[in-house]
Amino acid sequence: MKLQPLKQWICDSCGELIMKLEDGWWEYLHDTKTDLISGFRIVHHRKSCMYDEEALRRKNTIVGDMSLDHMVKSGAFGHMLHWLELSETKKLNEHFEITEFTEIMRRLYLPYWEEARLHWEHAYKEGFHDKCGFSENDLLHIIEEYGN
Repeated sequence: MKLQPLKQWICDSCGELIMKLEDGWWEYLHDTKTDLISGFRIVHHRKSCMYDEEALRRKNTIVGDMSLDHMVKSGAFGHMLHWLELSETKKLNEHFEITEFTEIMRRLYLPYWEEARLHWEHAYKEGFHDKCGFSENDLLHIIEEYGN
């Protein structure tokens, strides 16, 4: 497939390619009863792919969202780490589904992860990596070996 790193993603809703930052949207769910933040995803910035805010609001869930362009280019990485720190040190009522949160961070900020993640488990089962190598070279090797 060969995606442009940190410029193209696969939509979590429709499965189609998000061709450029301006076409993408980052979103998550905030359960107001439990204060759990989860449901992180990257989608096309169109109604058919995005969460249905009105339906979710009736279920006590708020949708948080932002453009991919802003998430990648405007210092959101530091903001997300700070948000996580406040949650973990209990200086914030909200808490995160941590596995989802770290995965969305990888997808947004690790070059080649978006494509390599599609082959991650298969490559691990075949002994191609040890689940610890996230360098660009490691991820590129996974894509080259398993991408076709």
